[in-house]
Amino acid sequence: MRTLMIVSADAGPNARLAIRNGTRPVPEFIALERDYGVRLLDWSTLGIAPGRSTSRSLRQVRAALRAAENADAVFSDGEHVGIPLGVALETIGPSRPHLVLGHHLTSRSKPRMLRWLRHMGITRMLVHSRTQLEVAVDSLGFGPGSAAFVPYYADASFWQAQPESGQSVIVSAGREHRDYATLAAAVRDLPVRTIIGAGSLYSPGAVCRMPATMPSNITVGMRSATELRELYALSAVVVVPLIPNDFQAGVTTILEAMAMGRPVVVSATGGQRDVVVDGETGVLVPPGDPAALHDALRRLLDDPAERRRLGANARDAVLAQFDLPVYAEALHRHLADIARPARRAA
Repeated sequence: MRTLMIVSADAGPNARLAIRNGTRPVPEFIALERDYGVRLLDWSTLGIAPGRSTSRSLRQVRAALRAAENADAVFSDGEHVGIPLGVALETIGPSRPHLVLGHHLTSRSKPRMLRWLRHMGITRMLVHSRTQLEVAVDSLGFGPGSAAFVPYYADASFWQAQPESGQSVIVSAGREHRDYATLAAAVRDLPVRTIIGAGSLYSPGAVCRMPATMPSNITVGMRSATELRELYALSAVVVVPLIPNDFQAGVTTILEAMAMGRPVVVSATGGQRDVVVDGETGVLVPPGDPAALHDALRRLLDDPAERRRLGANARDAVLAQFDLPVYAEALHRHLADIARPARRAA
């Protein structure tokens, strides 16, 4: 099967060297190329500078139309490419089965576009949240066979479990839909150091609530993958405070910390209900509730045995359900499934 993946990232020599050197985790597109022979059309292929923009997406769409002529199926790694490419595949051609990864179908103008275009040129939409799947089927008109839920992943070989450091350190990371104002209020009176690795190359303008003044026991700064791994190893607890949302905001940080065997405390938003099992692989607290978050953190900081139990369960859950090979296999299975009718017709 000849498959093409449109990748909104750099898969060039420097990125591959970093993966070989162990300084960054293996992304899903490299796993698909390595294990299933998927051809990649990434930023480096087209000489595009890193970063998302409308012009970059349209350049990828034009290149994808040419490359799709020799593909049995095409895979777009986000709506920003998938929607315009779907329209182009159907109106200009070549017509090809088209798999699209939907990160946040309800943001901005996407619902209106998807309904108006009637999912033009999109054979199947994959989402990481069951809430987003319900929206796709109930509100956006996707049928049961044209939308599916696929849990997200962490590279458990990079994010390996580590023994506790013995230090009372709380770690958080990420920017998208984070509620650091609530976290600041929750830890202000705790005798612990809190470190926030905040920032995102992909969504620098994402919604993020910050306190008017940061408590003295919190430090904030961007971290590389290896630096973030060191922070997780240092931590006693990893917390992901979220603004109410309907998609899997925070899932990357949650799964990275779980893969490293760290107990996680997560805001129980509508979109974040498919990873953490409360009391088994982590602790869920109401969003925007500093007192509840404070109590959950205090309990875990005072109970090493409970931290170890939750962390071990979290690592086991990642290996069984959320590890990179599990995710890559699921993506390839969907690609193969949508490609079969076209191959039979040929």
